[in-house]
Amino acid sequence: MCPLSPLSLSLSLSLPQILLALSACGSLRAVFASSQPARERWCEKGSQDLECPVTLLQVDSAVRSRAWDAAPQPPNQLRPWGRTFFSIDPVATATFFLKYFAATRVPLPRCASAERAAVKLTVVEGSPQQTLVFINHPSVASGTWNATQTISEAAAMIEASLAQRNAVPWKDNHDGYMHTIMNFLNLTAARESRLVPEDRSIVSMYVPGTLWTIQIGTVNQNNLGLLQRDVQPNDCPSESRSDVEVDTPFRAGWWKATYMASKPDVAVQFMVDILGAERVKSPYTWPPLPNCTNAQWAYFPQLEFGVHFVLNLKNMTANFSIGEQVRAMDGLETLESGSFHASMYNSLVFMVNSLDEYLLRLKARSMPYTLMHTGSKQYALFMIIPENAITVQLRSQHVSVEEPISESICTQGFGDLAF
Repeated sequence: MCPLSPLSLSLSLSLPQILLALSACGSLRAVFASSQPARERWCEKGSQDLECPVTLLQVDSAVRSRAWDAAPQPPNQLRPWGRTFFSIDPVATATFFLKYFAATRVPLPRCASAERAAVKLTVVEGSPQQTLVFINHPSVASGTWNATQTISEAAAMIEASLAQRNAVPWKDNHDGYMHTIMNFLNLTAARESRLVPEDRSIVSMYVPGTLWTIQIGTVNQNNLGLLQRDVQPNDCPSESRSDVEVDTPFRAGWWKATYMASKPDVAVQFMVDILGAERVKSPYTWPPLPNCTNAQWAYFPQLEFGVHFVLNLKNMTANFSIGEQVRAMDGLETLESGSFHASMYNSLVFMVNSLDEYLLRLKARSMPYTLMHTGSKQYALFMIIPENAITVQLRSQHVSVEEPISESICTQGFGDLAF
């Protein structure tokens, strides 16, 4: 029997001390457990009950103390790396970026259970490339959410919206680019064939096979320029919107990630609490009002990178509800059970020097996550923003506060592409 009591372990010791103490007590056999106290039970050596109070810990071997004698890490730095997408046709999605952007196809390790493709984008000359990975994994858990049907229906809505130059909530899933290198000949041809509507401020394009669009700031039809902000004037009565002059600078290239959100305020608070972003004023309406574009913005000053969450209540139809779509896609319960949900393939990916501080922040707030070993010295930390069905993924070569907890799945193995 371990000489340390559960109470002393849980209340009087730090996490590294707890794990060191447990390592002295023999093998720890734990399962991915809910963070809810009512479902936490202690796992003693030799016990037949394998549900343990170690939140989101899944180890079937002796605890190893490689964490605290690992080499010191430099100050942590969060860096936008790219995205992963659930795509019903990964090759077609990759071809889209090859056609319109300065993109190159890059190889991925073989994964027999899924179809995948990946590209690297040179968004601005001399800047780090953006990496995009497209995944079709039909057998992954998805609950009642039908990914193929949802993407097909969303594609029809987005394409009709682009042709009619109006707003639909699905268009709020987009990345924004400034001064981005594109193939002007192909872009002009797309405009002439009405695949891309002409707009003197924004070029919007649907990303085939996905739930995403892209926005590129423009000065005229053929040249890209600096778009100061993505505000559509007079999109809501003046008395119901905040007249805010946004002075947050944004970098050239990939400068923002925008989401259709059910609870933008919850999403921004998550970015602040877990990822260290700042909440900044948005020129859109908040608190939300009917028939308005309502939004909350998060901002990373050191990156000049924004993450925007939009609750678009304009042009709503009786057969579409943002809340219902979010609930259908929400993989939070699947994540809590230790599994991977299909909607989690739509993830915003950041690189960090170490995952430690983000794990501790999640644990301190009892938020579920999955920590996955994706290859030799490569780790991925998956988290879902509550009430919004938005997945964020952090990747690093360093984690020390606890062992990786989930078995690697081949769809998340990117080989050397990840670093």
